[in-house]
Amino acid sequence: MSSLKNTLSPGSKNWIPKFFQLLEKGVISLDLELIQNEETDLTHFVSHRTGLVYGNALHLLFSNQLDSSKYTNDEKLKLLLFETLLFTYLRKNQGEFDKDAFMENLIDFYGNTKDGGVFAWFDRMFTGKNNQNIEEILAHRIQVKSTFFGANYWLNHLSNAFIFLDVVLYRAFLEGNIQSFSRHYADYASSLMNGMIYAAYTDDNAEDKEQRVLWHFLASTELEKSKKVRFENRILTGVTLRVLKKERVVDKLLSKFTVELGLFLIQGTHQPNEEEQKKLASLGQALDLSSKEIQESIEMCNAYMLQNQNEILVFQSETETGYVFKAFSKRWIRILGRNKDKLVQEMRESKELMSLIQKSTKEELSTEEKEQVRTQFLDLIKTMPSLALFLLPGGSLLLPLILKLVPELMPSAFKVNEIEKNNDKK
Repeated sequence: MSSLKNTLSPGSKNWIPKFFQLLEKGVISLDLELIQNEETDLTHFVSHRTGLVYGNALHLLFSNQLDSSKYTNDEKLKLLLFETLLFTYLRKNQGEFDKDAFMENLIDFYGNTKDGGVFAWFDRMFTGKNNQNIEEILAHRIQVKSTFFGANYWLNHLSNAFIFLDVVLYRAFLEGNIQSFSRHYADYASSLMNGMIYAAYTDDNAEDKEQRVLWHFLASTELEKSKKVRFENRILTGVTLRVLKKERVVDKLLSKFTVELGLFLIQGTHQPNEEEQKKLASLGQALDLSSKEIQESIEMCNAYMLQNQNEILVFQSETETGYVFKAFSKRWIRILGRNKDKLVQEMRESKELMSLIQKSTKEELSTEEKEQVRTQFLDLIKTMPSLALFLLPGGSLLLPLILKLVPELMPSAFKVNEIEKNNDKK
């Protein structure tokens, strides 16, 4: 049994000071290699890996050594949001970490709201105790007041579907593009809502379930009543491309977030036809994303859905689940297939890599062994442009997906074990 001194409870007061204490003791560790990586848009990719882009906390960022099995969804999401804000800060401010400077920066970001409005409640929280202030703000940010229940992902989780918007705004704040969260939140949230509504109407008709999710999206925002009424009407009628462009916020990360959440919304209910796919692409184009960026967002969204289909509740009650994921699998097989023969040959020639993969089917690999798999696997695919996604930090997490979709990559020893398992089930 772990000592209480080395545990963290995000549901209790003073969990942020405890987080920093565990960081100093080495129980929690910052991934400096990841933080200092030269890849662009790393915050975006990392948030895909953890699930934060989709309002979920599948993996923590720095606290994976802690026992989070008893955390509630809200506690885990709150901790992940804090870690991602910290990661974003560290990416911008390379060098020795000053926790006090970081907390002061967060206070400046969320900011006092002297002009009142929907964020006037922030004022009551600024008591001079930064840790407590941020704890209360984060607790508020992950919650959503919604009366719309149904068989879908966000409503079952009852969490803020737009929680990644805080990270988008914080990065814009660090880059000097906005003054504070409260002053610019409405514009960013409105731009995102327009994108979601436009995506839902790709077939010129938002189905009942899609509308229920849109209502939850709206409930996830902290917009003033008059603006909420405007979007209530748009949920029923749709949004034109002209309005989408006119009211959009120019922010690359927000554009990618909008496209990916829109894809997740649509593909979670059915497999889009060719006309719908064109309109989804037009959403990315309207947000000034290049064809390459749109394709990358599509592939990252599809990969996330495939990897986490057991955890994504929106699909568990869908009669079209098999069809949707079958279509995704075919797409990934085509992407992988173009380089399949070369990848199979290279992997089989790497005896150390195959040994570690075989070991991973029987027991958990050590941190060092996982790093070896990551390094060697990335070396193998550097000459394969269609697999560029796997070159990003953490890309090796998709290795089990590759082995699942392309069985030919698996050595005969694995296939024998797979048959034995199937026979056992029978």
